[in-house]
Amino acid sequence: MKIDNGNNRQERRKKRVVIPIVYFLAEITLGWLILSIVNLSFYIKQWTVWSYSVMIIIFLYSLSKTFMVYKRQKKLKAV
Repeated sequence: MKIDNGNNRQERRKKRVVIPIVYFLAEITLGWLILSIVNLSFYIKQWTVWSYSVMIIIFLYSLSKTFMVYKRQKKLKAV
């Protein structure tokens, strides 16, 4: 939906709940796949210590991105 408020035009987007969660899970899965290929094992219990720390960093980064998306959506006015 386009909004015309004088000089500039803005686009108001709908609030999404499920889509950010899907992206979060996709990022976590991609990180797990890449680390599994590097470690030559798809079982997390057989990974090395540095892989655990990298996976935790990937998890926290994706989680913070998801929270930022939800925080940005809170500021939108209802259509």
